[in-house]
Amino acid sequence: MHFGTRSSLVLLVSAISLPACNDDTSTPVTEGDTDTSTTGTTAGPGTDTDDVPTTTAPTTTDTTSDVTVTTVPTTTEGPTTETTNTTTETGTTTETGTDTDTDTDTDGETDTGGPVDGVVECDAPPLVPPAEGTCEVLAQGPGGTLIRGTVLAPDVVYENGAVLVDSGGVIACVGCDCLDLPEAQNATQLGCAKGVISPGLINAHDHISFAANAPIGEGVDRYEHRHDWRVGKNGHQKLTVPGGASAQEMLAAEFRFIMSGATSTAAAGGRPGLLRNLDMGLLEGLPIPVANSDTFPLGDTNGYQNGSMCGGYPDITLTSEIADENAYLPHIAEGIDDYARNEFVCLSEGTSDIIAGQTAIIHAIGLTAEDSATIHPDRARIVWSPRSNIVLYGNTAQVTVLDNLGVPLALGTDWVASGSMNMLRELRCADELNTTYYDNHFSDRDLWAMATLNGALATGSENAIGLLRPGYAGDIAVFDGAELERHAAVVRSELPGVVLVMRGGLPLYGDTAVMAGFNGMTCEDIDVCGRAKTACVSGDTGGVTYAQMKAAIETTYPLFFCGTPDDEPTCVPSRPGEYDGLAVADDLDGDAIADADDNCPSVFNPPLLIEPGVQPNADGDAAGDACDPCPLDNTDTCTFIDADDMDDDGVPNGADNCIRVANGDQADGDDDGKGDECDTCPTANPGYSPCPITIEAIRDPNHPQHPQDGAVVKIVDAYVTGIRPLTGTSRGFHIETGTQMPYTGIFVFTGNTSPAVKVGDKVDVTGTYELYFGLDEISYPQVSIVETGNALPFDPLPVEPADIATGGADAVTLQSMLVSVDMLTITVLNPDAPMDFDEFAVTGNLRIDDQLSDAVKDMQLNNACPVGTQFESIAGVLGYSFNNSKLQPRVTSDIVLGPNNMCNPWP
Repeated sequence: MHFGTRSSLVLLVSAISLPACNDDTSTPVTEGDTDTSTTGTTAGPGTDTDDVPTTTAPTTTDTTSDVTVTTVPTTTEGPTTETTNTTTETGTTTETGTDTDTDTDTDGETDTGGPVDGVVECDAPPLVPPAEGTCEVLAQGPGGTLIRGTVLAPDVVYENGAVLVDSGGVIACVGCDCLDLPEAQNATQLGCAKGVISPGLINAHDHISFAANAPIGEGVDRYEHRHDWRVGKNGHQKLTVPGGASAQEMLAAEFRFIMSGATSTAAAGGRPGLLRNLDMGLLEGLPIPVANSDTFPLGDTNGYQNGSMCGGYPDITLTSEIADENAYLPHIAEGIDDYARNEFVCLSEGTSDIIAGQTAIIHAIGLTAEDSATIHPDRARIVWSPRSNIVLYGNTAQVTVLDNLGVPLALGTDWVASGSMNMLRELRCADELNTTYYDNHFSDRDLWAMATLNGALATGSENAIGLLRPGYAGDIAVFDGAELERHAAVVRSELPGVVLVMRGGLPLYGDTAVMAGFNGMTCEDIDVCGRAKTACVSGDTGGVTYAQMKAAIETTYPLFFCGTPDDEPTCVPSRPGEYDGLAVADDLDGDAIADADDNCPSVFNPPLLIEPGVQPNADGDAAGDACDPCPLDNTDTCTFIDADDMDDDGVPNGADNCIRVANGDQADGDDDGKGDECDTCPTANPGYSPCPITIEAIRDPNHPQHPQDGAVVKIVDAYVTGIRPLTGTSRGFHIETGTQMPYTGIFVFTGNTSPAVKVGDKVDVTGTYELYFGLDEISYPQVSIVETGNALPFDPLPVEPADIATGGADAVTLQSMLVSVDMLTITVLNPDAPMDFDEFAVTGNLRIDDQLSDAVKDMQLNNACPVGTQFESIAGVLGYSFNNSKLQPRVTSDIVLGPNNMCNPWP
């Protein structure tokens, strides 16, 4: 028996819902019978079916018997506010408006800034605020969770609405009628009369392996380029920020984000459990492609800088190298000088043009308006890290310009040294910049979207998370809306106001009174700024407790603060000798340009090093780029480009059923929430559920539908034929279609957790296709049992032993299939001598292996019988490991001894 170790393991939960947790990509070690890979435990969204979940979002402005929906006009001039306009209807509901974005530029033109959500008043039973706290448990049920309150849906706000998460952790309903569904009757019900229900926040950029550092406060210097602080270039003082945070310190950093309402991150590191690490394969059961975070797309780790040429970079990334990426997040233009801008120039042209539909540029500070105008046509995004940019460089990305030019912005904390310690602090920085320096260019909804849907768009996960939509993972954060309503309750929340955080329907953290409604959790009660909270950590981290994480991280810096954190990096833009960011009577935006001479008196826009001496004004009109709705058109007759409509089809991203493909008609023939223009699947596959594919297509490299390694696939109605022993960290099971045609079997890898399946079960499997050292497999699986308790409807396929032996004619095509061979004799007692793995070889040089029968040497099937021992037949699943095809009997009846044979290899 040969088991190769893996870098991380998969967790499955329940017989019906079996999500996996982490990657399976390390190289195998020396052959042996002991699995030594790291163990991690987690849970995630579960049952993946073809049933299209329910949505109750109305599609028209209309009054019915139970709802009224109204959208507030977007033509009002003035600063961005959240407003409530109430008009009494003759029906049973009230018309209510919501966020408006009505920035006024210097010419008096109004920038509507994107769509405005309608508000639906649901005619559900009224909710009464609990005596204490935000939410209360109204009922406890055996499966799923129903949360009632103010629901921040993608394109509408439901007052007195609900979100229903099914027992598998998938959103089943969003809207007014969820309470009436049969599934709701079995769910634990939470009433949050003053609660605001949001998608879990997404931190689109962090370096979490540097979590064991304290922040730099106001900073020791203001730099022009990241290499200035990285390696001390150009006379600057180098920052010493060690990496290599321990496992417990990284878990603590992940929990910091969870405490602020986050459920996912692209953090260039991480550990199994807690956050979904979208760029590390630690997806906590979510079967989506892994994003690629690229810190050095120019290969300039040595600090190389070039201000005008592209040829000298050590290892520039090519367009062809990212062509197959689902999401690519490169650091580009992190700085304010020509060195920074040249990075963008060199990575946006010719064979090294990586500004593409899968790209989210991290930082993008040193760009001109002309540069920024090239991003939207390529459907790329920006990940904005305002706090870190401000403290390091004294300025940040020109986000008002980017927004006016149609580029979606996501938020990322960068790292604790110069960024925010959690997502609420990053939102607070963005909000303060917006209010103080950007003349309220962004609405509360815009800022909220930067931490939800736009984070999903940046990481390529927009079909799975970032929205409250049926078929999506139940990643949910509930915020206290007693003082601030709707999107503002998220944007300006403090830590005590985070009421509940669920990942894939699994409650991880929240108010103690709320968490008490969920049974079977291993949790610790804690105090957060005087509010009783409960952290359910150890059951999700392989035994690491909240107390252990907290103790580990607090050797450097506290896990959390009440209010402004100590030594928090500044969010006030300043560069000594240039500007201090402080408003004075004749300079209200603090950019050191007197209002009378300022081409954007209300928007911070000092001269940039890439355009020295003058305020940026690409079109030369009266308005500078930062406050010009048409920064490249001096007549201001340009067509408005909406950053909240990536594909320019007139449908906002959150409501668009093809966010990246223009389809103004929103046609959706199979009614699965995916428009026909971007849905090639002939059957309904809502949310992150991929289109079903055959095992033959997956396994046969010449099949026209053969997926790429790493693709997410779904197999339906396959039979379980063999199961690995329920020990170690290389567990899993084999499945096949039952047709017994070539290429109809495959292995499902479940890591350190035993699959809750039996031989004969018919199953659906969703996961990631991988070719693991010659063995085709599905990793990170979610498994649904379709039928159980039945015997296999087919017998093992008779084959010749030489044909399935290593290098045999059928060794590849019949891999992972149930087969049998007849009339055999042991020819080699121990083919791995002097090592011994209980394998023996028979006629045709076919190896017989114990991988499906036992996990301990000499425990069951062994190689103790002498050469010449005869068998009438041997059946089993054809496996592959350590460069050899091996027949793997499952139970004693799979081996039939020959006549007068007195030696049994299965004592």
